[in-house]
Amino acid sequence: MNEITCLNHGFVALVNTMGDDRTPARTARTSYRNANQERTEEQDAKLTDYLIRNHHNTPLEFIQLMFYVKLPIFVARQFVRHRTCSINEVSYRYVTAAREFYVPELERMQCKSDNNKQGSNEALVRNPEFCQALISKSCDIAFDSYEQLLEQGLAPELARTVLPCGTYTEWYWRQDMHNFLHMMQLRLDTHAQYETRIYARSMLDLVRPLYPTIVNSWQRAKGVNL
Repeated sequence: MNEITCLNHGFVALVNTMGDDRTPARTARTSYRNANQERTEEQDAKLTDYLIRNHHNTPLEFIQLMFYVKLPIFVARQFVRHRTCSINEVSYRYVTAAREFYVPELERMQCKSDNNKQGSNEALVRNPEFCQALISKSCDIAFDSYEQLLEQGLAPELARTVLPCGTYTEWYWRQDMHNFLHMMQLRLDTHAQYETRIYARSMLDLVRPLYPTIVNSWQRAKGVNL
């Protein structure tokens, strides 16, 4: 299982796939009832490139990707904006949350953007050390409260309400290739949040070695420069 570490406690792992780099071309040829006719890799690559450039998306949907991901809750909530996936997530109704939360590095202590209501700019706040320490302290206090509530016998489904959105969650994520690439285009954009881009890039880095033709054709067609 290939795995890439993300942020301070997270990771992305590609645990299973269905289909290979030539699957879209073979699937597309079903229209002519000659899907089983022998083709070269070059012929399949040329057809795959044509399919992607001309938005013939269905053949890409016959490839399935399954990931296991550990990520901060606020990053997870940005990913679930993409509803074309299947998710099974750890439940803190059933298991106790580990004291693991995301604390940004000092160079990430950036000011609010002047022209993007939901983003940040390159300039750091006046006291990045204070901001970093305050985030860490706040999360520790929240976990202290969480653990005390559990010790009092409070149901986990209620004790979890005090956990910060920087707490790590885990899930299985399954998605077809077409919708995966659409998600990548949005979440790798420079306007997407930095932490979300880290996870998107890691997912793509795991997929690329198995599907180089598809990923390269997609990058050319969409103008995605990494």
